[in-house]
Order: sequence, then C-alpha cells, then structure tokens
Amino acid sequence: MKELPLTTHFAIVTNSIRRDPALVIRSLERSLEEARDRVSVIFLDQNATPIALPESILNDPKFTRILVPVPAVSQARNQVVLSAEVDWVIFCDDDGYLAPGYVDRLIEVMSEEPNIDIFAGSIRRIDNQDFYSQRHGIGGDLNQFWNTKLLMGSNFVIKRSVFEKLGRFDERFGAGSKWGSGEETDLAWNAYFEKVPMKYEPSLVVFHIPPRAGEWRDEVRKAYRYGLGKGALVVKWLIFKRHPIVFFEAAEMIALPVVRGVLALIKLNFKMSIIQAATWLGRVKGFWLALFSL
Repeated sequence: MKELPLTTHFAIVTNSIRRDPALVIRSLERSLEEARDRVSVIFLDQNATPIALPESILNDPKFTRILVPVPAVSQARNQVVLSAEVDWVIFCDDDGYLAPGYVDRLIEVMSEEPNIDIFAGSIRRIDNQDFYSQRHGIGGDLNQFWNTKLLMGSNFVIKRSVFEKLGRFDERFGAGSKWGSGEETDLAWNAYFEKVPMKYEPSLVVFHIPPRAGEWRDEVRKAYRYGLGKGALVVKWLIFKRHPIVFFEAAEMIALPVVRGVLALIKLNFKMSIIQAATWLGRVKGFWLALFSL
C-alpha cells in the first residue's frame, strides 16, 4: 500500500438520485475498499427518501452520507467543498466503481507529476473491459483543447482549491439541470482557458455499465437531453465567452451525429440511427435556445 503525502486528505465522492440501489451499494463498497487513513468516502444522497444502505457501509468510520435533496448532479457535487475538509476530491459515478488499487496508482502518478492539479482517469466497460469511449482508447494530452473531453464526470480527480478557484460546476449544466449535460466538459474548458495543468491517466480506471444499456426509447430521450447541453455549452464558450477555438467543437457536434447516423443506416442499425438523429436535433435546439436564454 502506497503512503500518502503527509497532511494530504482525499475524499472519494459519489452522488446518486433515482439509481438502482444495488449499483450504488456496489460503488460505495468498492470505494470503501480503497479508503484508509486520510482517504474517506462521501455519499451525496439526492433522493427524497434516502437509499437504504447496509450496516457494513453505514458503520464504516471512513463513510459519510450527506443528504442533498437537489435534482442536479452539478448542484450536489458542488456541496462537497462546503461539507468536507479535504485536499483532493475523487469523483466516481454511482453506476460505476473504482478499480482495485486505484488510490495506490493515484499516489504514484501524483508523485511523478506533482505539478498536476486535475487528473482524468479512464472509463472501462464492466462487461468486456473495453474502453467506454473511443476517445479514452486513443488518449492524448489533456492540456490540448481537442482532448479536454477525456475528462468525464465518471472518473476524475481535482485539487479542492482548484475546484473552488474555477467556481466549481456551472449548475446550469448536467443531469437534472436546465441543460441536461456538459458540466464536466464545461469544467475542463474552464480549466483549459485558465491554464490549469491537467493530465489524462488511463491507468486510473473506473469500471462502468455499458453505454446504450437502457431501453431504446430512454436512450433516445437521453441522447436528445445530452444534445441540448452540448449545444448550450458551445454557445456559452463560443458566443458569450468568445473563445474562437470552440468553433471546431461546434462543427464537430453538428457533423459527427450525421456521419454516425448515415453509417448506422448503411448497417441497418435503425436504433442507432434514431439515437444519432435525436443527438443532432438536441444539439441544434440547445444551441438555438441558449442564444436567447443562457
């Protein structure tokens, strides 16, 4: 077991609302296996009726549940800087879980890169261990704008003081917010333009349920909702904050669903073609609406 730097405190933070309790319990149990002195586990329970957790979790001295009855992931996660005296925050989704040895590996990469303020880890599928996204498989320098989407809310580590300096998450973005996605990319872009040193470290692994695992109508609605957030996010940084480099993101967000949708049709994958159409429609609508209401 690797030793933590003296006086350095970590919190593994998971938030949850309306998730299958079995997935949440699995996530928390895995986090507690990584916990030790100066590594705690904080559960931000957003549910109106708190999730029933086993006594083995509730009685663990390294575990803290904070009731945060808000609908949005960004709102809930912002509470952690108000609720815990920690130096670093490790964010993990409630439908994923940390790979064994995560904290030991984090200590290693922090000692190798002491100047880094944000680490983005990789996401692997639970079923076949493949990368959750092609981007994570390719990798890249997180300090280049085109690679900032390597930072995903399912798995990243941030120095608490930097999280506060960046203004935390923009609560208008993310699941449950006005714009239903994009809070982690917004944070990554904020860090990029503020020149915060970041690193994508694929050896920091979170296992996650496969993408498109839900009923297809739910996946279509989710694609549309995420599209709204993407469109609004581009408006924020391209139009209102006037960063011309975001134009390339705008072009990609419009073109990519079209290409993927056509390829899906060629392969007679009608479900995927509908999902891509919903993604494109959400992005265009989100862009247009955000011009007048962001």
